Amino acid sequence: RPAPAMLVLTIYILTFTVGFPANVFTFATLLAKAWRRRPSPSDLLLLNLTAADLLLLLFLPFKMAEAAAGMVWPLPAALCPVANFCFYSSI
Repeated sequence: RPAPAMLVLTIYILTFTVGFPANVFTFATLLAKAWRRRPSPSDLLLLNLTAADLLLLLFLPFKMAEAAAGMVWPLPAALCPVANFCFYSSI
């Protein structure tokens, strides 16, 4: 594996392990707050941002597999455009 691919994989793993639990917690907290009372515009903005972050993080394992394979798509070819669309559409 080339060194840049290892660096990318390391960053992806750290991002996923820290970001996913934090965003799930944030999403649940904001959703509970929205159910208790009428959400403010900033609450809705944060909820939308958290949902976009979760979408990115849900498809990050596909990018991890790609980085682990030396930046070559190791999964079925039909999954590549779908995973990339979902990954990049949330950015």
